[in-house]
This record gives sequence, C-alpha cells and structure tokens, in this order.
Amino acid sequence: MVTTMKEINQFFERRQVRLGMNFGLSRMETLLTELGDPHKELKYIHIAGSNGKGSTLQYIKEILLAQGIRVASFTSPYLIRMNEQLKVNEDEISDQDFIDVFRKLWPIIHEMDSKGIGPTQFEILTAMAFSYFSKKEVDLVLMETGLGGRLDTTNVIQPFLSIITSISLEHTNILGNTLGEIAFEKAGIIKSGAPVISGVTAGEPAKVIEEKASALGVPYYQLGKDFRVCNMKRSERGQSFSFALADRSIENVEMRMLGRHQMENAALAIAAVTVGMENIDEKSILKGIGAAKWDGRFEKISDAPLVIIDGAHNPAGIDVLKETLKVHYPDYKYRFVFSSFKDKNYSEMLHGLETGAMEIIITEFDHERAADAKTLYEKCNHPNKSINKDWQAAITEGKRKTGDKEILVITGSLHFLSLVREFLIREDA
Repeated sequence: MVTTMKEINQFFERRQVRLGMNFGLSRMETLLTELGDPHKELKYIHIAGSNGKGSTLQYIKEILLAQGIRVASFTSPYLIRMNEQLKVNEDEISDQDFIDVFRKLWPIIHEMDSKGIGPTQFEILTAMAFSYFSKKEVDLVLMETGLGGRLDTTNVIQPFLSIITSISLEHTNILGNTLGEIAFEKAGIIKSGAPVISGVTAGEPAKVIEEKASALGVPYYQLGKDFRVCNMKRSERGQSFSFALADRSIENVEMRMLGRHQMENAALAIAAVTVGMENIDEKSILKGIGAAKWDGRFEKISDAPLVIIDGAHNPAGIDVLKETLKVHYPDYKYRFVFSSFKDKNYSEMLHGLETGAMEIIITEFDHERAADAKTLYEKCNHPNKSINKDWQAAITEGKRKTGDKEILVITGSLHFLSLVREFLIREDA
C-alpha cells in the first residue's frame, strides 16, 4: 500500500509505461461501479478539442467564481505536479486528500489488475477526481477530456453543456486521418439534453459536429455564426474584444492572455455561461475574463532577456504561437528552443517554426515518450539550427544570445514546459 505522494508518483509513472493509453469505457465503468458511481452525483460542463480546452475552462471558472459559484475542475496534463489537475475553486487537492482518495481506490485497482483489466493511469486519476469532487459539495464540475471524446475516460458523464474548442490533425493513429474523423471522435461528448458550444469553424469538421447535435436534437451554437468576436484591440500587455450572441452583447471585454485564439476561447466561455446558466451577470463575465490566466500558454517569464514559454504541442498550436508573436511583437526577432514527445507530429511542428525563426535550438528531456534531440535535429531544415541535449544548458545558451528586440521562445511538449517553467522561475528567484 502506498503512503506518500512520492510513492503515488512512482506508481503512476510505472503504470503509464506499462499500460500507456488504452481507450474504451468498460474499465472506467467497472472502476466507478466499485466506487459507488460518485460521478452520477455531480453537474458537469464537458470540454473537448485539439487546442484551447484548458484556457476555455479557466475563463469559465473565473466567471463562475466571480458570480460566487463553487466550482471544481479536472484538467490534464499538469504543469508542475499532479495535484493541479484536481481543484475546487482555485485550491489544488492537498497531498493528504490525494493520498486518502488514492488509497480508497487501491483495493479496486488491485482486484481489476488480478482479472487482467487493470485501469490506466488516466482512468485512475479521473476516478479519483469524481470521488474527491463528490465529497466537496461543489455546484458544478468543469471536466476536460484527456484525448478525443467518444472513447475518452471522462465520457462516462452526463453534462448539462458540451463545448468543443477546436479541431486539428493530432493523434491521427488514434483519432483518424482527417479533420472530419477527428471531429467525429470529439463530438462523442455531445449528449441528449445538453446544448453544444463550438469553436470549430472549418467546413468538414463543423458539419460533423452540427449533424451530431441535430441528430440528438440539442441546441447548437457555432463561433462566427451564432456568436461573434469583434472590435478586437491588441497591445503588448493585453487585448480586448466585444462579444455578441442573440440579444446579448458585451463591449470592451479586457483580458490578460494574448492571441486571437484566446479571444475566441474567451468567447466560447461567455457563450457557455450565457446559454447554459441563468443569472450570470455582465460584471462577473468581465471580471472573470480579466482575471483568467493559464500558466505555460504564451506566458512571459522575464523581460531581460525577453523569454516566453508556450505549450504549442501540435502543428496548429505552432501556427497560433507564430501568429500571436507577429501580432504582439511584430518588430522582434524570434529564437526558439524546441523539444517534443516522439508521438507528436514534430516534423510539421519544426517546419512551422522554421518560417520566421532567426535560430532554432533543439534539445531533449528525460521522459519515456520524449523524442531524442538527434532525431529532432535531423528533421529540422532551418539554416541556423543547433543541438544541445542538455535542455537547461540549451536555455541558458539561448538566454545569453538573446538581445534587444529579440525573444527567446521555448515551446513543444507541455511536459517539457513544466520542467522549463520551474527551472526558469527558480533561476530568476
């Protein structure tokens, strides 16, 4: 029996290596049945998408907190430690509560293992969230999918509102080779009785989502069609926009997070609370959007030199990162430090970075899924590329080189960013 957070972390790491990702809902349903189905006691907003899930969730959370609503949230992956993934309001689950909930699941895990149907690391963590939140007397739960939607571990819930943030080519070996196929998997979270808020605007995937909503007879609201972002204003330090949906319009919504994509994520959040909840006032919306932040997403870490970290973990994320840099820092040159998981489309990510980069520094980090620096280096075609297998040394080198009107941008895997962020903050302390 595990008794410390260190032991639980080691258990999860071994579990991830041994079982990896194994999609389907049968193990999760067995696990929850043995727990007494704690997920059935809760009220949910369910969020899927290729990018933007965490930011959209954070905007909704801050709006609800401003309104005085007690809200739990389940997100993945974590940036620094597992506790971040289970929160009530802004408070992470404590180490002791994490241990207590895990120990409650331990005999069930052991029994399922003995039958050859052992739950995965993510299934265990999701079940822990349900068990923990059911005891905390929350008003609702914001639940982010792990991967996909239809067969995702979280898709055992019955939400009162579903959100699909974006669709891009990702995990094609699992989700499908076209945007339409991936949209079909994401649309699997749509349930009877739950309106759908969608940030998907491209023709094929948008049609798939709309048809699923229509087949279930649920209201469907699409960005750019049923609700809009307009009057966008940007500066280096922030941005603002106006929002319109039916007879509701809100002017000058100010926000801290940068990029057009963040305005669209914020609009999804406003549409969600407008459609799905009663009596959410404009003051709470403005306060919540203005307060929201999401570590590791276009986050400025220092000014001298100017260092930005961004968890652009797929080609679409890289495109958004480049657009945000050009909009908010148009007169700067960009030096990138890059590393990635080997199961990501790192070739396309690197090709995306090559356009406009003054230099790309390739590195690697210690993780069983991490791509080695040599492989990444060989896939990179930038004329000014370098390799340093020691990621801390690579960042130190990048900072030393970065001068006036230049930015050091560190990007790739979110797990890589978790190591980087802690290193940079500690270094600057």
